[in-house]
Amino acid sequence: MAKAFSLISLLFLSLLVLSQSLPLSTRGRWIVDSKTGQRVKLSCVNLVSHAQSMVAQGLDKRPLKDLANEIVSRDYNCVRLTWSVYMFTRHPFETIGDVLDGLDINKVKNGVKKHNPQILNMTVTSAFKTVVDGLGNAGLMVIMDNHISQPRWCCSLHDGNGFFGDRNFKPIEWLRGLAFVARHFSWHPKVVGMSLRNELRGSNNVDVWRKYVKQGSHLIHRINPRLLVVISGLNYDNDLSYLKKKPLGYNLHNKVVLEAHLYSFSGEPESKFVKKPLNIACNQVMDKFEREAGFVVDMKNPYPLFLSEFGYDLRGVNKAQNRFMSCFLARIIGKDIEWAYWAFQGSYMYRQGQQDVDESFGIMDSTWTKDRSPRLQQMLKLAKRINQDPNSKAPLSYIMLHPVSGQCVQLDGKGGIELGDCEKPTLWDHTGDGSPMKLSNGQCLKSAGDGKPPVVSAECSGDGSSWTVASKAKLQLATKSGGEKICLEKESDTSIVVKKCICLKDEWNCFDDPQPQWFKLVPTNVA
Repeated sequence: MAKAFSLISLLFLSLLVLSQSLPLSTRGRWIVDSKTGQRVKLSCVNLVSHAQSMVAQGLDKRPLKDLANEIVSRDYNCVRLTWSVYMFTRHPFETIGDVLDGLDINKVKNGVKKHNPQILNMTVTSAFKTVVDGLGNAGLMVIMDNHISQPRWCCSLHDGNGFFGDRNFKPIEWLRGLAFVARHFSWHPKVVGMSLRNELRGSNNVDVWRKYVKQGSHLIHRINPRLLVVISGLNYDNDLSYLKKKPLGYNLHNKVVLEAHLYSFSGEPESKFVKKPLNIACNQVMDKFEREAGFVVDMKNPYPLFLSEFGYDLRGVNKAQNRFMSCFLARIIGKDIEWAYWAFQGSYMYRQGQQDVDESFGIMDSTWTKDRSPRLQQMLKLAKRINQDPNSKAPLSYIMLHPVSGQCVQLDGKGGIELGDCEKPTLWDHTGDGSPMKLSNGQCLKSAGDGKPPVVSAECSGDGSSWTVASKAKLQLATKSGGEKICLEKESDTSIVVKKCICLKDEWNCFDDPQPQWFKLVPTNVA
């Protein structure tokens, strides 16, 4: 008996040590390790567990351990795991097998039985904990996202789940759900944050928002002060602009993170990316994003911004969404903010009355065995890198990113430049429009003339040596040759030339595609 007690005590102490091994905090606009003060950048994927099946998607396709390892192998470091309030207030003791039987989805149930048979006899609560354990065992941080009240597909203006007091969104039950999750995972070392609510909508009542956001955030912090508390804005998580006039007023001992979403269809139809001149459309959407959400990292008393949802059709068939993604990645990489891609799942067990439904935004394909678009890995590589370190004393330099491909400008070893992987990007010094683009050895990027590859030269003055960030979108790098503006342009997989700038003269009426000339100067103080 004494031996058993000692083993239990040892286990408890080891869990206690683990629970204190990875708390995160905030320092201004950054998320940092609470103990060391080193920056921790969230590069996450969304994984749905809030839907009618009330369990994480993919368990009918692959063993849990394999799913977690697939996420890790793609260099994501965390999962935004969704849950619905009713899972823990109305269905906590219902078994997953009974849930799937109630939905009459035998194909899905048989898949779970094959790949994760232990899940079927688990309660909704136990199955959720098992998934969190599986993700944590793979080394992934987990952010618990309260996505909706009812277990169902989200999000509609008319589903009764949109705002405090709606028919399916009773604040008292919502607070009970938050308390349950905060308490139930208070010991878990890899659960690093909780969000209050996903995509509030249907009302712009800021006073009601402030009342319940304060109640929910303080409740979580009292129960589990280790956790980051993630707070979303109004209008489908698009709008935090009212904080300019009246700031939130608390940070819960450096634990508050603000949250935003953005898709090509946010706010207005995505057709704007094909019906308007592209530089204009990109500039307008990004300016709106800055006014409504991006500004929070630049306020007098800033907060970290977690871009907890963005994504696009990875089949590559939607021209407007493809253009949006290139435009948007340039901005979030330039600001070096935290993010979570929507979504990891290749399919849904049950969605809107159908079973085994494909997710065209999903990183995994519908078989859950390969990437839907291998190109996405390259596009997100620089977004996963810490480009700005609050502890670094190094001066800012720049990485030249081609956001459409996700490649970075590198030296080619032959006196020129090329596009390549962003693993170890070449750093450039640029002091402002009209100044040279310099390397640490003093050499500069220089145009060799229209249609020719640029060169790296000791000559840093005169035509072709001074560079300007041009266009409304601020995504073209221009210099002059014979009085004419010419821009860097991606010519093939790796080659770069300098050509006449696309759409600079009459941007409002030019419908040519400037994307081959889109290059973003990404600030960094990290070698």
